[in-house]
Amino acid sequence: MQPSELRRHQNRGRYDLESVSSVFDDTFMAHVSYVDNGLPQCLPMIALFHTIGDDTAVYLHGHPSARLMELARQNKSYDGEKIKVCITATKVDGLVLSSAPNGHTFNYRSAVVHGECSLVTDRDLKQEIMRGVTNHIVEGRWEDVNLVSSFQVSLVCVVRVDILSLSLKTRSGIPGIQPRDVEKDRKDREEPVWTGVVPLYDVLDKPVASGLTDAATEPQGLRRFIEKRNEKHRDHSLRAAKA
Repeated sequence: MQPSELRRHQNRGRYDLESVSSVFDDTFMAHVSYVDNGLPQCLPMIALFHTIGDDTAVYLHGHPSARLMELARQNKSYDGEKIKVCITATKVDGLVLSSAPNGHTFNYRSAVVHGECSLVTDRDLKQEIMRGVTNHIVEGRWEDVNLVSSFQVSLVCVVRVDILSLSLKTRSGIPGIQPRDVEKDRKDREEPVWTGVVPLYDVLDKPVASGLTDAATEPQGLRRFIEKRNEKHRDHSLRAAKA
């Protein structure tokens, strides 16, 4: 596994699996890019980091008719060069407001993985990935619902992405104040410009029942998951604003 080193702000880069996967864990949707007959494609998907023994890969799942899944099946049939993908996930943790336009930016975590695709045919592994995807949406949800039907396991297509390179770029802290040439750029405003950080994080709201299962009660694990995730993301954005 080779690092995909940053060209700018190299001090913001990290290249370890744990740091990169943590961004994907905190992000519901990733974006998967690939080239199909010379045309670039980019799809929002759940990208699941999954470890078997000492081997960690990224797994994607979807309907067999999805183009990426179709390409993976075709690739398996003639054993040619594997389909390559670039998978990204980004969390914005704050709006960073400086005293001049070019100093404005974000506190963020941006993770990138490059890898090669192969089709997963093992039924038990497919079901394990389905479990991981379900629990990625809500922690412990797989254990709170009915067993997956055998038909659905056979219907779902799972692709393994072997990691070739990965990187994480982060930014945290207060804004920088951009230097100004008073003679060329005129004097600063007489009234001081407010600078700082607006923390940003997504919030899971109170669950809304579907009305399809009126006799069911809201799982305690769901409420705990919501509270835990909201607190985690809020704390991170507040820490990033002061770092």
